[in-house]
Amino acid sequence: MTENSPEPSPENPTGYRMYGEFAHLWTQISAPADYAEEAAELREVLFDLLQGGPGPYRPTVLELGVGGGNNLSHMTGFIDAVAADISPRMIEISQQLNPGVEHVVGDMRSMRLGRKFDAVLIHDAISYILTVDDLRRTFETARAHLEPGGVFIAGPDWMRGVTPMPNLSCKLGSPGELSYAEYVHDPEPDDTEVEVIFTFFIPEMNNGVPGVRPGVRPGVRVEEDRHRHGLFPLETWLLTLRDAGFEPGNRRYSNDVSSGSGYHITGIAL
Repeated sequence: MTENSPEPSPENPTGYRMYGEFAHLWTQISAPADYAEEAAELREVLFDLLQGGPGPYRPTVLELGVGGGNNLSHMTGFIDAVAADISPRMIEISQQLNPGVEHVVGDMRSMRLGRKFDAVLIHDAISYILTVDDLRRTFETARAHLEPGGVFIAGPDWMRGVTPMPNLSCKLGSPGELSYAEYVHDPEPDDTEVEVIFTFFIPEMNNGVPGVRPGVRPGVRVEEDRHRHGLFPLETWLLTLRDAGFEPGNRRYSNDVSSGSGYHITGIAL
């Protein structure tokens, strides 16, 4: 899939408009409260694999692909975290939400901090890994930051053979806020990618609301942002994780999942 490729820049290495041009609207696109249930389940899996419950024990955790920090905001009461993301703008947003957390800019496929952690987490940012080679490189990054016995958990959005395609979801904002639709389809079933098309409906009210362009007549601006996400079967996730030095595993989400992968991919460092 090569059409509609984003145009990366130093300020926005992904090239996607959501993480650059529209980053100031992030809390309307993705609010911290939206992640409470997922974060609680991730916490449960984490402490189960670490064989210790929340309490005095606070594991050290590296989160790769932290984005705006929404998932992390529900974890900081239980862990000592370092957060990384390829986008400087998203790091700034996460720092505002998680001011007590160390943040670094880095690519999950190649970054090396020279430190070890009890666990490495990658939430839905793992969905931006498009090839098996890059998936292996990402897992190798995780392994490089763990001692033997350390825990790795990833939460892909999609999984071949599990996620129904095409897939459509939407979020209706409050009056004066952004709304959007998210359409996911698999135009080339023989490759490892899907296309995710976001359509944003941005109110323009000339009253200082973020997203308003000065001098523009009140109304609604419609903008499109096309993303590429990876799509791999469960077997590929597990085999690639083993190749990177982990004992692989998986956990099904306990809640009813009508879309998405429905899985946490887990690994114990060998």
